Amino acid sequence: MNDRGVGKTYSAKNFCIRRFLKKGEQFVYLRRYKTELSESVGDEKDAKFFKKIKKEFPDHKFRVSGDKLYCDDKICGYALSLSTALILKSAEFDKVKTIIFDEFIIDSGSSYHYFKNEVEHFLEFYESIARLRDVRVLFLANAISITNPYFTYFNLSLPYGNKNIKTFKNGLIVLEYIKNLKYREVKKKSKFGQIIEGTKYSEYAIDNKFLRDNKCFIKKKASKSKFFFILVYDSKYYGIWKDMQNSDIYITSEYDPNCPIIFSFSPEDHSEVSILTRFNNNGYLSNIVENYRLGNLFFENQQIKNIFSELILKHIVY
Repeated sequence: MNDRGVGKTYSAKNFCIRRFLKKGEQFVYLRRYKTELSESVGDEKDAKFFKKIKKEFPDHKFRVSGDKLYCDDKICGYALSLSTALILKSAEFDKVKTIIFDEFIIDSGSSYHYFKNEVEHFLEFYESIARLRDVRVLFLANAISITNPYFTYFNLSLPYGNKNIKTFKNGLIVLEYIKNLKYREVKKKSKFGQIIEGTKYSEYAIDNKFLRDNKCFIKKKASKSKFFFILVYDSKYYGIWKDMQNSDIYITSEYDPNCPIIFSFSPEDHSEVSILTRFNNNGYLSNIVENYRLGNLFFENQQIKNIFSELILKHIVY
């Protein structure tokens, strides 16, 4: 994840085109929806995809034709959307070595939304492209929110302290949180930087802090907290705890697997051992909503907070 405007897409395109010219490797430029794709790729009349990057390659010719990207009249890449990925199963992409998934994190105020079971949808797409070959994926995004299907699915978290990189799955997943300090200083001195100085948007656009995240109500549960029941959401189990000294409620990733009280919110998460319910018709969950309203509900981390705040806010009466 990069500072806004630091050139993540530009750098990814530069990398892929150089790999094509040097080794003949092709790439896929992926967006979630076809409308996003057409806006960023263009067509034969206006090849937007190459508009800025072509200055790096003055001796080469670039064009766009349908879903194909050309360099010197040879296919160097493909422009595809995740929304139509299932039709690719019979296609051949044996020369593709890199997938660029641009803007994979969606802002909460966007007109777009994540697909249902999106990560598995993407993995199906990946299988269609890779077919047992090692194909790298560059997931690119601004620092909108750490709560997104991909972080949740693979249990990803940000690097600690001053580190920019953190690895997962024995180094197969690498998360880079860009902190370009020189770029930030230049941006702060710009007229726009001076206008937004001191605002939350400045923290996002210049300091690369996550726009939709804050640390309010994030706290580790008290050591003497008592476990009460389990919530299941998006195939993950969460524990509900209560501090018996001050009545604070905590939602954490820690839970008692032997607990018989398990609530789910959707048919996908429902099983023989859970109770399918809603917040507004369940005494256990109504108590969580009320404690959230009173400021007594806390979350173990940012991801858990974002997930359950969204669910709970739908049932808050002001």
